Amino acid sequence: MLDMLVAMGLSLFILLPLVRAVSAAVLLHFRQQQLVVIEEDAHYLLDLIERAIQQAGHVDPLYVHDDDVVAVRGLDNAVIHTSSDDISLKITTGIHGSDVLSVHFSGSSQDGKTVLLNCAGFRVPPRSLDGVDRGWSIFYLVKGLDGAGDLRCKYRGADQWDSQTLASNIVTLQFLYGLDTDNDDLPDQFVNATTINQKENTAGESQGSVWRRVVAVRIALMMQAEVELVDRPPSVAIDLFGHLYSDGYAAQDPGVRLFLSDFSQNNLKCLSKAFQRLVFLRNPVVRTNQGD
Repeated sequence: MLDMLVAMGLSLFILLPLVRAVSAAVLLHFRQQQLVVIEEDAHYLLDLIERAIQQAGHVDPLYVHDDDVVAVRGLDNAVIHTSSDDISLKITTGIHGSDVLSVHFSGSSQDGKTVLLNCAGFRVPPRSLDGVDRGWSIFYLVKGLDGAGDLRCKYRGADQWDSQTLASNIVTLQFLYGLDTDNDDLPDQFVNATTINQKENTAGESQGSVWRRVVAVRIALMMQAEVELVDRPPSVAIDLFGHLYSDGYAAQDPGVRLFLSDFSQNNLKCLSKAFQRLVFLRNPVVRTNQGD
């Protein structure tokens, strides 16, 4: 009996560290799986937003019309109304300061050779068929059931404005806009939507919309896992566009610098990762005399 007890004690001494090691390996593997899921979802959404931005300002060459609608426009720290025109009605502040991006294009060509889809995946008919402008793809976040954000796509349907959810478990969505101030088709400075709207308010009508000088868009997207996987100090800072931008503009641009202490208890320990992408507009920019 004594020998058996000694053997059992030695077995526990050996097995307990082994059990801990196996548990740690299983947890690490699960975290890696969740990270792969986050990365796949993030790249899918970034690709979707990129394709929409590259459609901005598209005009059907067979349909000559005077389109005064700006191709790209945005709002900072906002949630918009589902059924209002474009981004005309803000209903509340954004989740973790999330922004709104509105993209406009003319629709598919009349000859059927060019087919354009909105952010919901629906074919956008030529505007000339019934005179209704359906060339819109608008991205914004709303609060989901788990406290994280749901990415919504707003578009102009057959009879009215509508929206649908594209993805869940998004912490924040941020945009910066590259302004071309010297007419070389390259961004000279990246600013948020509030800065552009302020510039536009001080510009004269003869100078045109400052939004027409946007030639590129920087996207920052932060996603999280569905389950608790990490234990991090709440003081950790996450800079969506890097610490240099946050150091200079975080006070005026909510959401570009986040702290885990800003998260809800349900989301505090969820694995999260931030992603960035730079997208250049492909269609010609309507020039104005607007300077910096």
